[in-house]
Amino acid sequence: MAVRVKRGIVPDDPRQWKPPQPRRPLLAGLGRLRKIAMLGGCATIQYAPWHDPTWELWAHASCRHLCKREPDLLFDLHPPALWKDPKKKWWDTSYYKWLQQAHVPIMMQEHYPDIPASIKYPFGRIITEFPRGYMTNTIAYMVALALQEGVTHIGIYGADYTGAAEYIAQRGCCEYWLGVAEGRGVQILLPPTCDLLNRPEKLYGYESHEGGKRDPSYALSIPGDLITKGSDGKPKPVHLCHDPNDPAYPPLRNIGVPPALDRRTSLPMYDVVKAFTAKE
Repeated sequence: MAVRVKRGIVPDDPRQWKPPQPRRPLLAGLGRLRKIAMLGGCATIQYAPWHDPTWELWAHASCRHLCKREPDLLFDLHPPALWKDPKKKWWDTSYYKWLQQAHVPIMMQEHYPDIPASIKYPFGRIITEFPRGYMTNTIAYMVALALQEGVTHIGIYGADYTGAAEYIAQRGCCEYWLGVAEGRGVQILLPPTCDLLNRPEKLYGYESHEGGKRDPSYALSIPGDLITKGSDGKPKPVHLCHDPNDPAYPPLRNIGVPPALDRRTSLPMYDVVKAFTAKE
C-alpha cells in the first residue's frame, strides 16, 4: 500500500523510508546549458522554477519543507555539534532524525556514517581555486561548487539577505559571489522582489545627487535597532566602524595589502599635513 509522505516531515513508518539516491548526472558540456536554482527560506522562494525540469534545485536543508519539488541537492555545512543537538536546533527538533533517513544527497563537512545521504563537500578543491576564502553563507559554497561544475545560469530564490542582523552581515558575501559568477560569464537571475545587486538602485553620480543633494537611499540603513547584548547581558550599542589597531577587535586578515590607514600614513605627504595641522 502506498503511503503519502509530507515534505520535510520525518516518517516513522519504515514503508516510507527511501534509500539514499545518487546525485543528478552533471549535464554541463560544450553547447549545453546547466541551470541551477539556489534556494533559501525567504518569501522569494515562491518564484523558483518548480515546473521546469531543465533547472536543478540546490537547497539549504532548512528550507526543505518549502520546496514544491524535491531538490536535486541539499546543503548543510554546519558542524555536527549544531545539527545533532535538538536544544541548539530548537526550531527543528526532529532535524537530526530526518537527516538519518534523508534520501536526497546532502553536502556536509564530511560523509557521516549515521547520515547515509551525506556527501563530503570538496572544500580543499574549492579553496584551492578560490583562495580568498570569502564564504560567510551557504550560497557562497553553492556558487563556488557550481562554478567548478560548469554552471551557465544561476537563479537565487529565497535568499535575499535583508532581514535579521545575521543576514545583513552575510549580504556582501552573496553579492560578491554573484559578481564572481557573472564575471565568468554566468547569467544571474533574481526574482522581482529581491534587491540583491540593486541597492541602492540609482546610479551613483548620474542619478544619486539630483539637485545637488544625495538621494536618501544612499544613507546607511539597517532594519532594527543597532543594539546587542554584551557579555554581561546588558544592552550594548553596535559600532559599525572601528580602529583596526584597537586590541578589543580581532586583527585584520593578512591579504598582502596593508590597511588603508597604514597606506595613508606611510605617504610622505602625510607627515607634512600632520605637521601643518599641529600648528593650528
